[in-house]
Amino acid sequence: MKFSEYFDLEGLTQSDLDFLDGLVYKDVPLYIDPSQIEVQEGEWFEESARVINSFFDTVFTLYREGENAKAESLLKNAHEPNETKLGVSQGNPQGRGTSPEKLVEVFRHVIDQGLLRDELVNQYNDLTIFVKDFAEDRMSDLVTNLIREQLAEYTIQQSEIYGFELTEHPVNIGVSWDVETLNWKEVHQRALYANEELLLLIPKSIVVVNYLFNVEEYLSKTIYDWRKKHHLENDTPLVRKKFVKKHDKEISYPPSNDVLIEKEITEMGLSRKEYAINMSLEKGDLIDGFRRLIDHTLRGTNSNRLSDEELTRIVDKRNNE
Repeated sequence: MKFSEYFDLEGLTQSDLDFLDGLVYKDVPLYIDPSQIEVQEGEWFEESARVINSFFDTVFTLYREGENAKAESLLKNAHEPNETKLGVSQGNPQGRGTSPEKLVEVFRHVIDQGLLRDELVNQYNDLTIFVKDFAEDRMSDLVTNLIREQLAEYTIQQSEIYGFELTEHPVNIGVSWDVETLNWKEVHQRALYANEELLLLIPKSIVVVNYLFNVEEYLSKTIYDWRKKHHLENDTPLVRKKFVKKHDKEISYPPSNDVLIEKEITEMGLSRKEYAINMSLEKGDLIDGFRRLIDHTLRGTNSNRLSDEELTRIVDKRNNE
């Protein structure tokens, strides 16, 4: 059952609503994208982006200063949220995304790999590119925790617009990141419940299927192009040569993506993220160029934002499973 059905919003569809018209009894395979929050205009987006950046700046700084215990104490306050009804759990929402233990593991991997020291990781988007077992699901869960207060305020605003019944008095709905104290705080707000469970509404413009900051995008849009140029310039064994009669000479062609994957990743026993790390260390400006490329894409018409039709199709498909 969709939110619009549960709350009796007769005649209204996703195109009429600012929030994602998700499902009450199931998670929907969509994720909050912090990059979409970053590039959109408006007070709510600006404040949410400030909260997200404050948390990661604080944690990165603590790790760089050797304050690992303090950093990990902050990571241990982020718990698995169910109230957004997002993710890939089957049946009732189960919060299979991030956990405090997984977050600590993720950042220990960052430290052990020297990713902070080498500045391959210096903003939150880099984590979903370089860190194993950290992608949309876990980042979305973490961001939900960070901006829980902003989501609660948004839920109240939307509830007042459509007449959804909120609790009479503020209740403890969990923790959120505080940019003033640089620590977690409990959030007490009037709350929206559906099926006797806490519900946080989400702006539909910040939910996506896939992030643009991911290793496959980085490889296909940046690293492979550089490697092809490298092989051509150095006439390596991976260069393909073909005699072209029209030009009466042999022409050199760069290796295909498949050849690069086979020869430089698979045969070397590397994961794609390990390969991305190695290539980024070899040529330091690759990741900077990719960051600029994706930032431009996010602000354009070819971003990962979903149309109302696409959101409806995804929700309906999940509802019928």
